[in-house]
Amino acid sequence: MENKIFENQYICVMVSADGYLRIAQKNGGVVIAPSYNDSYILIKHSRGDEVLLEFPRGFLESGESHLEGGERELKEELNFVAQDMEVLGDLRTDSGLISDNVRAIRCTIKNLDTLMVQTEEGVLSCDIYSRDEIINAVRENRIKDNFTLSVLMLLIAKDYI
Repeated sequence: MENKIFENQYICVMVSADGYLRIAQKNGGVVIAPSYNDSYILIKHSRGDEVLLEFPRGFLESGESHLEGGERELKEELNFVAQDMEVLGDLRTDSGLISDNVRAIRCTIKNLDTLMVQTEEGVLSCDIYSRDEIINAVRENRIKDNFTLSVLMLLIAKDYI
């Protein structure tokens, strides 16, 4: 028997019958890697006590596909319209703790004129990074977000970056 500790529209936190903490996502999530020309768009996002350099991401809404969620998140966070969307692969946040359904999505942005940063949820800014700038940011430990690091590996493995 599981003991439910917390629940909202996105997750349920519980202690399993064998005493382990478990987190179950209800709808899944998406990480979106927006490309512009030969570069990628990363955001600075305030998360608790630190600012992280990362790809836009978020939870899926009920009944929403990963592609729909990626399109919505990009529109919400940066007011960009995604084009040429494709699934890069599945991600597991922490398989020993979290049961999730997160997918990495790549898309193209053709027009930067619509940029409007969503500050209400902690997005501070966005910038465009070349391949070398991204690799240097990883090397210098400026990119620490596990989702962004995983998506970068998928982009490298698929020869996008």
